[in-house]
Formats: sequence, C-alpha cells, structure tokens
Amino acid sequence: MTVLAYLSVITSLLAPFLIGNVLGVDFFGKDSSIGLGLSLQAILGSFIAVYVYGYEKERKALVIFGYAVFFLSTGICYLVGKSLWLILFWELSTISAFLLYIGGKWNDASIRSFVALVAAGGIGAFCFTFWIFSNDPRSGLFFLILGLLIKSAFFGVHFWLPEAHAGAPAHASAAYSGLLVNLPLVLFSKFALPILPGTYYAAILIPIAGVGVLWAGITALFSREVKKSIAYSTVENMNFLWLSLLLSAYWQASEQESLRMLSKAFGVLFLISLVHHSISKTFQFLFFGYLTKLSGRSDADGNTGVGRTSGIPTFLAAIGTMSFLAIPGTTGFLSESTFIKLLSAVLEVADTSAALVLPLLILVCTGLAVGAAAHLKLFLGLVLSRPRTNFEDHGKNTTISVSLFLTGALVLISPLIILTLTNYYAVRVEWLDFSWFRGIGILNVIGLVILLSVGLLGLRHKIKERKLWDCGGLFGGSEVAIASSALSDPLAAPLGRYFADEAGNSRLDKGFIKILLRILSSLKAKIRGADDESISVDLTYSSFTVLTILIVIIIVRLAEGDIWSQLLSYLAF
Repeated sequence: MTVLAYLSVITSLLAPFLIGNVLGVDFFGKDSSIGLGLSLQAILGSFIAVYVYGYEKERKALVIFGYAVFFLSTGICYLVGKSLWLILFWELSTISAFLLYIGGKWNDASIRSFVALVAAGGIGAFCFTFWIFSNDPRSGLFFLILGLLIKSAFFGVHFWLPEAHAGAPAHASAAYSGLLVNLPLVLFSKFALPILPGTYYAAILIPIAGVGVLWAGITALFSREVKKSIAYSTVENMNFLWLSLLLSAYWQASEQESLRMLSKAFGVLFLISLVHHSISKTFQFLFFGYLTKLSGRSDADGNTGVGRTSGIPTFLAAIGTMSFLAIPGTTGFLSESTFIKLLSAVLEVADTSAALVLPLLILVCTGLAVGAAAHLKLFLGLVLSRPRTNFEDHGKNTTISVSLFLTGALVLISPLIILTLTNYYAVRVEWLDFSWFRGIGILNVIGLVILLSVGLLGLRHKIKERKLWDCGGLFGGSEVAIASSALSDPLAAPLGRYFADEAGNSRLDKGFIKILLRILSSLKAKIRGADDESISVDLTYSSFTVLTILIVIIIVRLAEGDIWSQLLSYLAF
C-alpha cells in the first residue's frame, strides 16, 4: 500500500508538466514563473514525501496518498487559469490537508490549524468566484488581488497562517509554507501584474508590504513557540516577495528608463527570493518540526538543547539558519545581497517615487535583520545549548536525516544554478548587471568552499580540554543551558512589549482573534452559550458548508454551458 502511495506521489508531481505541455504552457518563456513554481514543488515535494516515511508512525499510506492529491491539485491550479477549475482544484488541495493530519492524534491545536486553513481557503475561493464571473474588469481585479493576498498571508490578512502552522505536522507546515504559498504569488505575476499599471493597487500595497516585513520580523523574534516563530518569518518573507513584485509593477510603465530597468531587476529579485524562501523555509519547518515532535513540546524554552539528542549533525541543522542569516554560499545570501544592490540603485535615481520608496526599503532591511535574529535564536537555543531536561533518546532517524540532507544540499546548490543562469543572460540583455552577478558569484563560491570545509571536512578548531561555564565553581548542572528567550528578553521591555505579550503571542493577532470570537459568540448567544470548543466545531462546519455551496455553484454553471461537451470532445480527440 505504501509503495502504491509513493507511486501516486511521483505521478502527481510529474503530471502537471505533462498537462502543461498539452495546454501549450511555455515553461521556459513567458510562463517561466509557472515552470519555477512547479519545479520547486516537484523537487521539494519529493523530499517532503521521503520525510513523511520517517516522521509518521501510523497511517503512512494515507498521509502519503494525501500528498498525492495535494501536489496534483496544487500543480493543476498553476495551469487552469481564469476558470472554475481553479476554485475546484484549489479547494481540493485545501481539503486534502485533512489526510496530512491523520497520522497523528487530533487535539485542540491541530483542529484550530485545520480550521484556519479551511476558513482561509473558503474566503479565498469566494473572492476567486467573483473574479471569474464579474463583468466589470475593475471589480474582478479587486477580488482577484484580495483572494491572492489572503491566500499568501499578506500583512493585514495574515491572521490564519500562524494558527495553521501551530498545530500542523512538520511536513504539512513545510508544504504550506514552502510550496502552497508560492501559488498566489505566481498567479499574481501572471494575471494581475500586466494590468496593474494605471491602478492604485501598487501605491497602496507597497507601504503595507514594507511595514509587514518589519512587523513580522519583530513578532517572529519575540514569539515563544517554535512553529509560530517560523510562521511569522513566513509572513515576513511573503511580504518581502510581494514588495518585490509590486515594485516591479509600480515602475514597469515609468517614463524614466532607469526606473523601468529597476522594475525588471525587482522581477529577478522576486524569482531569486522565491527560490530562497521555498527551499530554506521548507528545511526550517522540517528540522525544527522534527525537534518539537521528539520533545512533545511547542515552546522554544522547553525545547532547549533537544537538537543534541536528535541525531542530526550540527552542520546539517545549521544550513537553514545560515541561509536566513545570508551567509555566503546559501540562497539567502544571493537574495538579500541582490536586494541591497537594488537599494543602492534606488539611491541613485532622481525621481519622486524612488525618494518615497527609499525609507520604506530601509525599514525592510531592519525587518529582514530582525527576522534573521529570530532564526538564530531558535538555532542557538534548540541546537547549540545544553539540554535542560533529560529528553528521551529516540536514536538516529535515517529517513529524516536523508530528507534534511537533500533539502539542505539544495540550499547550497541552488545559488550556483541561479548564478549560472543570470550570468548567461546578463551578457545578452542590458538591464542585468554582468559585473555584479560575476562578482557575487565568485564570493558565493568562496563562501560555499569555506562552509563545506568547516562543516563536512572537519577543518575547524579542535577542543582539547572541555571546560564548564561555571564561573570557577566546577558546577555542571543544567542551569548553564541558554534558553532561546535569553536572546530576546533584553529587548522585550523597550521593543517587544509593543508587538507581543508576556506569553509571546502577537498583540495584533490576539486582538483580531478575540474580536472575531466575540462576534461569533454574540451571533449564537441567543441559541446557546459559546465556548472555544463549540466555536471550533462551528467554524469547521461553516467552512465545509462554504465548500459545499461552491461545489453546487460549479456544477450548476457547468451544466448551463457547453463545457462538458467541450471536455468530452477533447477526451475523444
């Protein structure tokens, strides 16, 4: 059964390429963003499927089969365009997430996670329905952008994402953050980006995206839960990707040649950063999610030192963190160094729009730096610190190690592929700076050689005599372990208290959820009393009701038209 499930996963990862070829999709030309999204799904999806075998103990076949449905439906969403099939397959990918949770026990966190995912999917589906059937192009564009913003956790409509990750299995979080959130960005670049000039969407959304990068980075630093911290980092990265896309749209029709060149350059930054986010965030969720599974706890301080008992080599565990720290040799270095290069280019442009965008980009730099500190905080506390408690020794999980090794290798290999392509095209187009990519490529190779020398070959400092950090008292207790909160607490009073409460929960998100629950409670108070459990149940039923209504609408509209006859004639052909 498990073998058949894996065969279905392989088929689901390859089928979108075959379907796209039949539909005439130009994966290496105008539809290159779609080709990139499907390629990332095919590669990372196979690594996630391998990870599932070592992560899940029960119902492996069902979980793996759920990924086959998830990958196939998500892949088809890249291809179907403006049609009802987009709603059908996108909601199918959302509902298939039920099978991804089935390997573990349902608890309050997992139920809230699934409800958050389905609720966001239902709201997004309604927006796409209005886009498809709207006769007014302006209102259609509004609902398209709104649906894509919700699906990609844009700042202000991101509230569902931290909850979706908090109770999800590690592999599901990796699939959501590393693969599923790529889809709305790619669809935006295909359907909305060409018609955005002449509208006010870019001017409105650009400052919100910039503030979102800063807010999410700070919130990730002060979050006390492992998965929520990485989830807020996802919000940060998604807003950075949106910022790159929106700046590309903002200047693509400018009268100044320098701004049009910057528009294309920010488009390249978007593609590079998309690869960085997808690969690096997949690794982070797979690794840290495995650590929380070993300890059975979600808080970062309670997991202090658990990485030392995981059987994962320290260098392998550090690859994802190094990428978000922009260490040379990783995809993060390539993404953030290119952003700094473009920031310096904006400084040189004598235009009002560039002058207005410049302070925002400086805030974005601060947000990226703080977000990197959040990843460093988790790594130092969970991996390098000594364990505070005696964690159970689960032994080495070879399958998990193989999956992490493959994903980590991709973090180091993908910059070489990207730099090879950019240097190839830089000599053929004027708007790519060949000297920049050649120089950054040399620096990346040097950094990669140093990383491999230190991490794999063992060319590092050897400790001949290990001394305890005991201030001379020869004390070797567990109290010398440094918790993750020790790195963020010094900033809690002057900065963190405005973004997170003492428990590490986001004040903004907590306030929004409290208002939402209060509204739901007031609506049903006339019938019976409300509590958290009943609200979760009601939200689940409401989400499934939404999906049922959408399916009925789809069936009716299909029956009214000639789509069925066209489909049958196509199959007969």
